[in-house]
Amino acid sequence: MIISTVTYCCGACGYDLKLSSLARDTAGGATRRRRSVVVFEAIDDTRFGHLDEFRCLDVRALRLFARRTRLLCRKCGAHLGYGYHEHDTAADSKAPRYHIKIRALHPASPKDAAAAAADAAPLDA
Repeated sequence: MIISTVTYCCGACGYDLKLSSLARDTAGGATRRRRSVVVFEAIDDTRFGHLDEFRCLDVRALRLFARRTRLLCRKCGAHLGYGYHEHDTAADSKAPRYHIKIRALHPASPKDAAAAAADAAPLDA
């Protein structure tokens, strides 16, 4: 059985987001609750625009306020998902989670991946 790595690009404009299927969080915590998102453990911040949000939750919730970061495509500005980074205490800091909408992603073709690798390679002068 051959396991291949899938890279993803923006579904609206095709911009390479440098998201890899190897960076997905497959433990299943959030994916069981929300099937319309893919959870990543890490993203390339240079490929995303960030917009911080602060919202009030229901009084019956465990927390009254929540912070999240809206993730946007750096090229076209399309909304791709949200980033959550909770700072409870310094000792109990959780790793950031990135929930990217499935409909906002498009698998990059092998030609696109090869072109992006060629563009990223340094030129010898």
